[in-house]
Amino acid sequence: MIVPEKMSLSDFVSRRLHPVKVTISLLRHELNNHTKGEVTEMSKHLLNSAVSTLELFVEDYEKLIGASAKPSATVGERKFVEDVKPSLLPTG
Repeated sequence: MIVPEKMSLSDFVSRRLHPVKVTISLLRHELNNHTKGEVTEMSKHLLNSAVSTLELFVEDYEKLIGASAKPSATVGERKFVEDVKPSLLPTG
């Protein structure tokens, strides 16, 4: 997995959360519109797509965590920059 330089960890994960959020919306839609009693019908294609999307996120996250746990000598010149957000409240 390639981690772009100068990208914060939160930005990196946030970009990969979008497909997961879409998948959650799809599953909610299917539950709301295709449920009869305790049974929900969903096409096999949609279910496979949802599972694949979730698996990709988990794999990327596990690789990211694994790469973060390695010594910095193996990571090389690529680093995450600290995610600093400006304070909205006045200081002082």
